[in-house]
Amino acid sequence: MDKLVIKACLNGIRDRSVATNVPYTPREVADEAMRCADAGAAMVHFHARTDDGGISYDAAWYAETDRLIRAESDLILNHTTVRTEDVALARVLATIADTPEPVDAIALNPGYLVLHLARQEPSRETLVIPNSYADLVAIVDVCKRRRIFVEPTALDTGFLSAIVMLVEDGILPQPSYVLLEFGARFGDGFQVMPGNRRSYRYLRDCLSEVFPRALALAHGIEQSVFDIAEMAVADGSHVRVGYEDRATLADGAVAQSNADFVQWAVARGRAEGREPATPAEARTLLID
Repeated sequence: MDKLVIKACLNGIRDRSVATNVPYTPREVADEAMRCADAGAAMVHFHARTDDGGISYDAAWYAETDRLIRAESDLILNHTTVRTEDVALARVLATIADTPEPVDAIALNPGYLVLHLARQEPSRETLVIPNSYADLVAIVDVCKRRRIFVEPTALDTGFLSAIVMLVEDGILPQPSYVLLEFGARFGDGFQVMPGNRRSYRYLRDCLSEVFPRALALAHGIEQSVFDIAEMAVADGSHVRVGYEDRATLADGAVAQSNADFVQWAVARGRAEGREPATPAEARTLLID
């Protein structure tokens, strides 16, 4: 039976204004990870947060969270390299280099991400997440030295082209999979491909063209979460769901846990004849 890898994205930069159970502390994140593992997730992705929900780059936070999860499960652990323009690359590199035990995988955005976030109508705040070529080389280098799997992400065809560039330049190996990331809709303020069926099919076809052997793990945000996940499950790809991408379930109710989204993905998979992959199976499919 075909296996479905489900990644749970536990917090991102989501705050508790909508979903009061978004995890912030290492203990909270670890507890959420275990709920997701029990529900059928094979991989968990999370961002370091302060106790009051702020963004953190604390290597000790990651080390403690990894330790707590590894004490209870064999989940694939997936950190981030996302930073804003006011944060030096050295801080991100330190979170990768200074954890006592290397994490399993690091997400890599191979380009600049521009977000025009609605704050107070009609104004917006522009958030830039930078990644120069030199930044990318430095991130991949420290991951190679620590034997950490680099997860390349594509938010549009430009990002996918950059992954091809990094492979052709000898920086990245041929990817075993690529994380395909979509926005919510046209006009949402995110300069990425909108999360609709045409965008998904096009980016998925482009991935197959440039990396015929690479698998896809896909997700949308907000309105597009369930549409993107349904398409990925149906075409044999894999999925990411969780609080980072959306706070509410398909019926509009606020999710009580990331595990609620995982349970939804498991049900969708089984409707297509696909069983959730175990962490060991997911390692074989995606990383090993």
